[in-house]
Amino acid sequence: MTHPVPNDVKSLVTIKEEDVVIGVDQALSAIYKQRIKVDFAVGDFDSLKNKGLLHGLNTEELPTEKDVTDSYYALKRAHEMPHDEIILIGGAGGERIEHAYAHMNLFYHFPKIKMITEHSEIFKLDKHMQITHKGYINIFPYHEAIITLKGFKYPLDSYHLSPFDNLGISNELTDDTGKIFIEKGSILVILTNKKSA
Repeated sequence: MTHPVPNDVKSLVTIKEEDVVIGVDQALSAIYKQRIKVDFAVGDFDSLKNKGLLHGLNTEELPTEKDVTDSYYALKRAHEMPHDEIILIGGAGGERIEHAYAHMNLFYHFPKIKMITEHSEIFKLDKHMQITHKGYINIFPYHEAIITLKGFKYPLDSYHLSPFDNLGISNELTDDTGKIFIEKGSILVILTNKKSA
């Protein structure tokens, strides 16, 4: 879990007893407020105001000046542990948009992760998928792709998504289930919840 942590993590994911929770730097404050057990803390802790949260915690303190972000390092550690799935919770929003952008770049290094934020779920996709989602389904090339969309408000047929193409933003399903066919390349899928009226 990394800053900014969603306000109610337990409403977004089920944390089982056997799951390992890694808290990244200042995210520890928000995690403790939500009474979530932390197994491991990673970071340079330069933005953690209450250093007392580290007391008795399995901690790896990183240097302030380094070539990777604290979140990158935490994901690297997570990949070294036995795992079925790795979810990065948080990481988009807040005052520093550059960190949100850096977190999008993490899909290049860790393509199997899923990222869950306050209002969205984000993952990289390089194969066919059936999808059910009641909000917006945003599809961006990573770095380019040829895709077909069926059951969508804006369907596509073997469309070439070139780098930086924003055509796939704000799509929705017209059927209960949509189909994404990737004929070439890979995409970044962002499922965003609609605000209730």
